[in-house]
Amino acid sequence: MRDFFFDLVDVLELVFLDPLRYSEEVQEIPFAASPVSSWMFSILSALSLSVGMSILSAPYTISTISFLFFGFIANLFLFRFFPFFYALVADYYVQKKGRSPKLLFLILFARHSVVLFLLFAPVCIVFHALGLSGLGTGFFLLLSFILFYSLVVSRGLKSIYELRNRDSLRFSFYALGLTILFPFLMNLYTATSILQSISGGF
Repeated sequence: MRDFFFDLVDVLELVFLDPLRYSEEVQEIPFAASPVSSWMFSILSALSLSVGMSILSAPYTISTISFLFFGFIANLFLFRFFPFFYALVADYYVQKKGRSPKLLFLILFARHSVVLFLLFAPVCIVFHALGLSGLGTGFFLLLSFILFYSLVVSRGLKSIYELRNRDSLRFSFYALGLTILFPFLMNLYTATSILQSISGGF
């Protein structure tokens, strides 16, 4: 358990504090190199996002349970597919810049970076305590977190591909725009979110 805790801290440090060492050291951390890490981050982040949205959608009734369930499923789909397509698009732009492909590292970095959505529920609690709630507040926070996620991934792009700040930011936001417009991903997320809204009501 102690080794697992240290590995977890090492992954978080590489993603948020020292992405320059990510591509060199991530394979040396057993937890980070296994699919378990990205699945765990996706599940916890999806749960945090679902709980956060539920906190902002008072009053709470028995249907809140189904709201949480459908929200969790929708968000889990998002966190499994979104980083993959995001990395594909970003890697395409980077290769046009003449860099060698490092897609597997970028996908892993993008999937590890979703752990920042763990902060979504605590932020929603603060907003709710301040009297800010409802669908509009939820979507504003979600958009803010997605933009912050894009900034985190841009740091990974810079370190993994050795890009300039301007290029890494540009490629990251290009990838964000094209991935959001990707029909399969967004239709799937929207359809599941509709089921979520029907089950609990925003």
